Amino acid sequence: MILEINGFQAEIEFFYGKNEIWIPVPKECCTETGCDYRTEDARYRVTFHRETAPGEWEYRMEFQASYDTRMKLQISLPGQEDCFHVIPCNIYGDNHAGEVRIGEFPLLTEAHPEAAFCSPYWESRADRAAMPLSALCCRKGTVAVSIEPYSEEEGREEGGTVRNGVFAALPDSFGVTLGYTNDPVTFLNRSVPAAATGSRGRMARAAGRIYAVPGEGRGGIHKIVRREYERVHVRPLYEKSFRQAAEAMLEAFCCLNFDPGTGEYTNRKCRPFGDRKLQPWRNVTEIGWTGGAILAYPLVMSRYLLGEDAAKQLSRAMTGEDMLDRIVAGYREESGFFNDLYAPAGKDAGDRLNGWWTYYGLCRDCHCAYTQGSAVYYILKTILFLKERGVSYKESWLEGCRKVLDTAVSLQREDGAFGYTYSAAGKKVLDWEGFAGCWFVPGLVWMTKLTGDMSYAESARKAHDYYRDFVYNLDCYGAPMDTWKAVDQEGNLSFLHGSRLLYEYTGEARFLEDMKRSACYEFLWRYGYPTRPEHPPVRDGWNACGGSVTSVSNPHIHPMGVLADEDLLFLAEVTGDSYYRERALDSVAWMMQTLELYPDRTGYGRYGILSERWCPSDGLVTERYDNGEPYGSWFSYNLWAAANVFEAVLYQMENNS
Repeated sequence: MILEINGFQAEIEFFYGKNEIWIPVPKECCTETGCDYRTEDARYRVTFHRETAPGEWEYRMEFQASYDTRMKLQISLPGQEDCFHVIPCNIYGDNHAGEVRIGEFPLLTEAHPEAAFCSPYWESRADRAAMPLSALCCRKGTVAVSIEPYSEEEGREEGGTVRNGVFAALPDSFGVTLGYTNDPVTFLNRSVPAAATGSRGRMARAAGRIYAVPGEGRGGIHKIVRREYERVHVRPLYEKSFRQAAEAMLEAFCCLNFDPGTGEYTNRKCRPFGDRKLQPWRNVTEIGWTGGAILAYPLVMSRYLLGEDAAKQLSRAMTGEDMLDRIVAGYREESGFFNDLYAPAGKDAGDRLNGWWTYYGLCRDCHCAYTQGSAVYYILKTILFLKERGVSYKESWLEGCRKVLDTAVSLQREDGAFGYTYSAAGKKVLDWEGFAGCWFVPGLVWMTKLTGDMSYAESARKAHDYYRDFVYNLDCYGAPMDTWKAVDQEGNLSFLHGSRLLYEYTGEARFLEDMKRSACYEFLWRYGYPTRPEHPPVRDGWNACGGSVTSVSNPHIHPMGVLADEDLLFLAEVTGDSYYRERALDSVAWMMQTLELYPDRTGYGRYGILSERWCPSDGLVTERYDNGEPYGSWFSYNLWAAANVFEAVLYQMENNS
């Protein structure tokens, strides 16, 4: 059947599942109002409701059968150009199939049929997506279909939940399923395909909507996500205050995370039920991204926001100021960058380049734009924090950042790009491909603010123009060094920061528009509804809403999304649009309720620590109790994850007192 919606002619097909095979519903059972197909032992029905709002149709899908079954609603847009599939958190086009390493995560492609993670068809649980929908963007606009992620099964004494699905299919099809199968495999973890799992039922129903937004290309997906969010959003609940959280986190950093024996901050782990004592498993000595300046900044903040309480705790550990001294002391004249580590991470006492990410094979014996840009950003943010309070700072911090930025600018490509990696032996770009260089942009704007030298802001403008298309095209790839340049969430944070700073610096409307598009890109990774995970500690009472997934390579929520909230609240204030504020407050609530899982729900640790991994669905549930039972997080205390939340908590405490 053909559904005419907002200028699109969408081809609709229905299928039912029997004996693990999709069988088409006969076309004679389909009309413009849906379909109604009956057999001796089953009935499959879909009912459409004409436009309930411009470009929006509601539907209801249901089945009743004497056998376990499921049902599919498939939409195709034949003849459209520049087709680009989107399943939030999972599929963005082909997931950059031409450039990434094959076999690490799902790619929507007909190439490499021998690889488990390469397929022209991908179906997964709907709760794998930050918003339970599947969309097809094209030159004409965007069409999407959503579904309730869960259905209550009827007709059985034991009852139960049917988990529903979303899918994308080449070249131009997409849709939803009542019941699901992870097809062709379950994406459990990068490079780890698992057997397909699924959910079936005998009597179930689900509702959803079909959306069509013409004339905006890929940008139309953002309007659809917003409309769906308004219907399904439920904010997490929490009890403790921001100050309680800040004080507990500072004490945990200084009294538990810091290792007096080595003089370094650490990552820690344990293995309940038998082993609940957190022990160091890696010293954290990287200068940015997952260590270093990202902790130094909130440690410095805490000294002035928590007063005597902070001074007492900081006397027991390395201070943020000491950490920044160590970072800038690692400046290398030959390369023009900081060492990427301020102390060795492995057995080689002379190695200051190869952090934990070297294992993934993209970066060895070189400088990484992500660590460099992140370190500069947080050092300058610390300087500005102190300057606003009339507190002096060390000129060596500013001078170190200036020299790093001078190097980056001297090597900047004519089109505005910065490198992904840089030589440690001389001033040279080794790899241009990726988004990581965008992390230099906010630092450049701040360098102009601190020095008055306009050339830094001009370089920031030039770079921002280059990186803009990545975000607008929903193809923001190549920031973290552990994802093989997958499409990711965290690189966009630098574009969001840069957009805000350039808008504040210039007042130009285009940078405000960039902020909006960057915020909406973040919302393609940020859960807007509660999910129903099966395993502790997130099985009961925890709410995924507000948590952001890392990348298409790492299928779990991580705390880094909270770093967007300060900018989102600013955006809400300057635009008067409460949507951005609501999405920020979801994230604030998410981090606060997740902190409160410790220790009773997590089974280890204490209030004030945090793991980096939270599993809202069936992705990355690889952790196990010592008796083999699955665990929907990680028995870890990850410094960077806690540092990101510490920063966000201190910001909220300062601005909500």
